[in-house]
Amino acid sequence: LALAKQNIITTAFAHETLFQVGAELIKRRHFESALYAYGAGTASLEEEGIATVSLSRAYLSETILTLAMGDMVAASKDFQRVHLQRTSYLSSRECALAEDLIRACNDMDLEALDEARSKSGSHRSAMANLDPVLRQLVMDIRVSGRAKKGKGAAKPKPATVEKAPSAGGGAVAATKALPATAAATSLPKKELTGDELQQSLDAGFAEMDDIMNDMGLGDDDDEFDLT
Repeated sequence: LALAKQNIITTAFAHETLFQVGAELIKRRHFESALYAYGAGTASLEEEGIATVSLSRAYLSETILTLAMGDMVAASKDFQRVHLQRTSYLSSRECALAEDLIRACNDMDLEALDEARSKSGSHRSAMANLDPVLRQLVMDIRVSGRAKKGKGAAKPKPATVEKAPSAGGGAVAATKALPATAAATSLPKKELTGDELQQSLDAGFAEMDDIMNDMGLGDDDDEFDLT
């Protein structure tokens, strides 16, 4: 722990890179890994020793992520034993929102939860200042269990097949509906048949899964014990 503290990067705006990583992990529903990223950014801000709005938002982000993981006990524990120990956080809008979110989940009061995260409620300023990804995650929080999958969550587009006219009448040509980067790297320049295209797509997605597993990002449904 001492060695880790000695090597904390405190360069200006270093925390923003970590928060960007965390936001991308939230989009992929890897909440536990996202919490690590946001925690690292928070540690960087704390090391600076300066009370900033960014630090208050970082504390709120940790609370939101922990609640999204369905661990209300850990969220309450960190809020009381860590976040509230910084005097500047006590009077912040972010602290008020975090407290109401935790209380609503603790009481399993859906009405209070909806009121706390309402875009027109008393916490509208704190909500408006959140990263859009975190703002959506707040709306996905449930009074028990992990956050539900939001309607706006990105889903991979399946390959589509269209019929193209030909001299023989009725030949089928495959057309692709996949990201440009995957198309550029996985497809050869020559024209592919429908079977060849599907095999290429399967290989590309399998390679992506292997990379995510090597990074330890695994399945987003794995539980993480913070106690």
